[in-house]
Amino acid sequence: MRVNHEARAATAESRRAQTRARLIEAAMTVIADKGPEASSIEDFVAAAGVSRGTFYNYFPTFEDLLHALNTEISEALDKTLGPARSGIDDPAVLLATVTHRIFAAYTLDPVRGWLALKIESTTIPRQAVFEARFDAVYKSAVATGRFRPCDVAAARNLAFGAFRMGQRDMVLGAVGPDHAVDLVSLILIAFGLTPDESLKISREAFSAARESTPAGQ
Repeated sequence: MRVNHEARAATAESRRAQTRARLIEAAMTVIADKGPEASSIEDFVAAAGVSRGTFYNYFPTFEDLLHALNTEISEALDKTLGPARSGIDDPAVLLATVTHRIFAAYTLDPVRGWLALKIESTTIPRQAVFEARFDAVYKSAVATGRFRPCDVAAARNLAFGAFRMGQRDMVLGAVGPDHAVDLVSLILIAFGLTPDESLKISREAFSAARESTPAGQ
């Protein structure tokens, strides 16, 4: 009897992918609930229904797991934002649109939203894709006169910091989702837009984000 080595290899690879995905999902739930500091490998393997040895086959260290979680969340989020980024020429509108879409996505999936906050409190590096995208939008806005010139790192810290604080308060239920309207408006004001235009852009982006998600229907 001939052995189909390719089929066996494909089956083994599929099982590995499924096990890794199960560990990722289990870790997301555990860390979102307990936080990175209070979570243990025992928690992850128990939630995933695998052995400790299996865990180490995929993630030699806890930091490797956090990197994988951070990448998983960021890549999935960046993929969903693709349609929102297309067809918008005004960088101020683009920034507001993307920010509101991220707020909406994390409101719809609070586990991932809370996990993103937990990872942000660790020393795991921020995903470069979002920093690069923000920098490009900000520089484009400055070049076209929409935003006032400023050190891009300072602008990024202001926008990302405000977003994280807003996200935290939303996840905790301290504020409602419409809190994001004023928050994004204030970010645009800080970057040089007038209060009236900032509020208009933020409101429109907020409404569009709500309509694009099941929670907003």
